[in-house]
Amino acid sequence: MEIDPQQAIPVDDVGQEYALVAARPCSCGGQFRVLRQALLARDGRHYDLLDVVCQRCGQRGRFLFDIHGFFGANLP
Repeated sequence: MEIDPQQAIPVDDVGQEYALVAARPCSCGGQFRVLRQALLARDGRHYDLLDVVCQRCGQRGRFLFDIHGFFGANLP
C-alpha cells in the first residue's frame, strides 16, 4: 500500500486521532466509524492509518496520522 507522508496529520496521541475523525463528517453529513487501525513505518517515521466507513451512506475513506512525536516515547 502506498502512503503519502506529506498528507499525514500530525497528532499527539491516539485519542486525538479518533477526535479528528469524529470532527470530520462524510460529504453526506454522516459520521465515520473506524473499521481498522494499522501502524505503518516509512523512512524512519511511524504513522497510523485509519480505514473508516460512513454510518449513513457507507462511503469508505482513510485518515493518515503522523505519530512520530509520541510513538515509542515511553520505550527504554
